[in-house]
Amino acid sequence: MTIPKLIGPEDVSALIEVTTPGRDRLILALLFGTGARVGELVRTRPGDVDLDKGLIHLEADRTKTHQYRSVLVPPSLTQALGTWLDTGPDGSEWLFPGRNPGRHITERRVRQIVAQAAQDAGIQRVYAKDKNGRALNVVSPHTLRHSHAVAALDAGVPLNDIQDQLGHTNLATTSVYLRADISHRKRSYEKAGFEVEGL
Repeated sequence: MTIPKLIGPEDVSALIEVTTPGRDRLILALLFGTGARVGELVRTRPGDVDLDKGLIHLEADRTKTHQYRSVLVPPSLTQALGTWLDTGPDGSEWLFPGRNPGRHITERRVRQIVAQAAQDAGIQRVYAKDKNGRALNVVSPHTLRHSHAVAALDAGVPLNDIQDQLGHTNLATTSVYLRADISHRKRSYEKAGFEVEGL
């Protein structure tokens, strides 16, 4: 399995800082903070959010694996999420309404938001081209999901808990994050204080 493209927490902070406060900034923060797939986040309803428990409930029919799960919302995001619930959706059935009445924001629009933020932050780069010659950018909504997993590993979150948060049915899928790039591994070893004594 290919090791996913990653950005560090400092790059995520840069993405958020260059984005206007409100809906778009909250979307970026939630993609990284929860590790949810873009399709799961755009299909979230206000009633799926439990601020008291710090959870977003993802119904089975709106997840890739067709299995219900709850994702943890970092405490640092609950206030912004609560403010959005009070002032943003305005009676919409969706947490992030789209332009058309009764519709949620599209996955395509979220990809545009992420791409624009990455461009504005100066961290977007092309890593390859698709079969039609179109540029494939490093920073995308899925990059934020991958980066969530690596940041969680760095923080010491057990792999099986990350598996549950991301909604992977197989632990082997989550284990790919253990094979992140060498700079990530170097930071992990340094943080752990790994040394050989006695020489």
